[in-house]
Amino acid sequence: MTIRSLARTLLTAAGLMLAASCAWSEHGMYGPSLPSIGPRTELAQASWTPRSGAGEIAAWMREGCKRPAGGKQACVERALTGLIDPAGIAKSMEVLDTLTAQDGEVRLNAHALAHGLGISAYRSPETLAATFAGCTPSQMSGCYHGVVQGYFLALKSAGKPVGKTELDGVCAPHRASPFLFFQCAHGMGHGLMAVHANHVPMALEACDQASENFIRESCYGGVFMENLVNVSHPHHTAEGHAGTQHGAAAADEHAGHDMPADEHAGHTMPAAGYSPNDTVTDEHAGHDMPAAEHAGHDMGADAHAGHGMAARGAWKALDRSDPHYPCNAVNARYGNACYSMQTSVMLYFNNGDITQTASNCAQAPEAFRPACFASLGRDITALTEQNHARSLELCGRAEGRGQLWCVQGVAQNLVNVSADPDEGLRFCRIVTDGAIKSDCYRIVGESIQALEGTPERRAARCETAEPGMAAACRRGAGLPAAER
Repeated sequence: MTIRSLARTLLTAAGLMLAASCAWSEHGMYGPSLPSIGPRTELAQASWTPRSGAGEIAAWMREGCKRPAGGKQACVERALTGLIDPAGIAKSMEVLDTLTAQDGEVRLNAHALAHGLGISAYRSPETLAATFAGCTPSQMSGCYHGVVQGYFLALKSAGKPVGKTELDGVCAPHRASPFLFFQCAHGMGHGLMAVHANHVPMALEACDQASENFIRESCYGGVFMENLVNVSHPHHTAEGHAGTQHGAAAADEHAGHDMPADEHAGHTMPAAGYSPNDTVTDEHAGHDMPAAEHAGHDMGADAHAGHGMAARGAWKALDRSDPHYPCNAVNARYGNACYSMQTSVMLYFNNGDITQTASNCAQAPEAFRPACFASLGRDITALTEQNHARSLELCGRAEGRGQLWCVQGVAQNLVNVSADPDEGLRFCRIVTDGAIKSDCYRIVGESIQALEGTPERRAARCETAEPGMAAACRRGAGLPAAER
């Protein structure tokens, strides 16, 4: 299992969130009191206890958040974060999963809500590992990322530096699980963006302080995802948790967020006064800076020509006029991580034009084309709401090897959305091109390697592949050829 293939399993979330935000998408004695939830909700005093089922608590939330004055999403978020202390983060996530299954509006914002729950659940460095492990993989693993964000927000709020010791240590307790280790390192990228006021070059440089390449590469992906999501779908605002969170991260009410919290607690619109073409600096986080301030700055690499940025100067998050920005404005060592998110940027600006996006990927630097087309496949599954046949059809708009890489992205993403390799295997069965079909099974095998802890379980999964394709699955899963 490579870092790049692991990264593809994580970047699903941004595509799903873009599908939600863009027009192109085809308490009783233990419950939280009204003051802890906030004045804008209409939740009745609850009769549930920490032992109550998720369905009972979810029903209470749905009834109370039907018509809140401050917006439904803000109400749901406050109610969910109010569950953490009495019921625990795992139960809070179970309730979110229940709401997601019942309510389309909540479903569209579920990853953002999971991020917010993770941020709110963070309490201290001493409890960080246990809180992180208490999260669940549902909702694109947003809870995991949020807990790590909470840790970094707390460091920022306390004025403490973030260096090699913190970057090497925060994920160490989860090293035995490749899945959790990656989730943690990826979450570091989100957290470092908060620390550095969404200044991508500075956050990437911070990732570089980690000793291990795996951590660095995973961290890069979190940086680029946060760069896009912060513009297209601002989420997990600190205000949404201020009434219920007792950890240090709550002290800095708006740490790392470029928007007034009250108006945007539902995470459905860009920050007031902020556009993708605005720039920020570390000294002026959250304030619009004229794009002209880019002029005259560069980082000494040819790829930066024409974009004018400095490592510690003004930074423009996205550029509507350039489908390859910011990938062509950062050091090439970050290119694969950047292009693994870049089709979400392209689709955000071109109103979901798959053909144009495929053409853009074909024009990417050769080394990064596989990542770009796999990113397109991921976003296609969001656009089609995981419709297998339609996803395969849309990947057909990519030419040459682009179609193969796109199918890889679809297969990987289908597994990640469901946390079930069978979903990817079912997709591979409808692929008709022999070479692409074989590669599809190999990619699903890579996901199986990440999800299943033992060779025996991986082998059992691969044996369910259609006749003649188990060998390709086994290759991806890191298993030897089956004995005959």
